[in-house]
Order: sequence, then structure tokens, then C-alpha cells
Amino acid sequence: MQPALPAVRAAWARSCGAAVLALACLVPGMAAQAEALPVAPAADAKPADKPAEAPADVPKLPELKLDVPADVHSITTVGRWTDKKQSGSYRVIVVHGGGDILLTRVVVQWVREKTGEPPSIVASREVEAFAAYAGNALVPSWRELERNRLQLVGDVRLVDGQRKRVRVLATTPGELTDPI
Repeated sequence: MQPALPAVRAAWARSCGAAVLALACLVPGMAAQAEALPVAPAADAKPADKPAEAPADVPKLPELKLDVPADVHSITTVGRWTDKKQSGSYRVIVVHGGGDILLTRVVVQWVREKTGEPPSIVASREVEAFAAYAGNALVPSWRELERNRLQLVGDVRLVDGQRKRVRVLATTPGELTDPI
């Protein structure tokens, strides 16, 4: 037997009391009887003769055009960076593909965010330290260590079964450290 819908339980509780509702949750068959009981109107219910208010005029949104290639696995915005008079967030893009070879590519973008202006990409770099392991299983992850320090980690499973971890830091726009 299916449990009663939450709305039915709530209406029943208002008319019969919370103790009966608790009993209906525990005793099989009580929920089916809930539909037959009279229902008291809710305190916040609107009279039936008054129509619901129409929502305020909502401005028409521009058409959303997304042109993300199918091989893009994920796009994540994480962390913050500052440089001179600009600041923004990091965007990490993970792409799977490569046809016949196992390939995971990771790109870091530095996105400038300024009040009153649309976001813009200041710099974009592929993590070459990860690309060096094409043909191996690579699982990327990332975390912000502090402002201007985004750590990217590639956990690699080599073809011989060994594991390797490659770490790279993204700092100011366009700057990636050598693998650690």
C-alpha cells in the first residue's frame, strides 16, 4: 500500500489532529481512510470565488544559446584571483575524448568579473602537465588553497597499473606552475 501524499496527510492533520497523523504514518490502511474524512479549510486558504493573482509582469529573457561541445565533461567555477585592478574567478573545463586513445584534457580560464559588465575571459590555458599522460586514465580534481592559488590535481593510472599524482597551481591570469 502506498503512503498518503503529504498534502493529504497535512489536510487530515488539520482536521483530526497531529496524533492521528502520526498514527496514519504507522498503521497500514489508515492513509487510505484519510481521503474519506472531512477536511477543515486551512487558515491560509483563499476563498474559492476569488481567483489567484496573476504574477507581476516578468521581463522577457533573451534567448539562451549554449554551444557546448558534446565531449565537454564538466565546467566548474571555483576560487578567486586578483591581479592589479582586475579580479574574478577560475573556470575549469574538463574534456573527454580523443577517438581511439584515452584522453582527458583540462583547461583553466581566468574569468574577470566586474560590476555592471558581463564576465569576460582574461586568459585560458590547457594544463599541459595532464596532457602528457594521454592514453592513461586521468581523474582531475581541484580546490582553492587561498586567493590566487588554485590547486589542480591529476590522479593518473598508468598502463602498467601504477598510480601517479600530478599537481599544478593556477595563480594570476595565464600563470600555471610546473608540475609539483
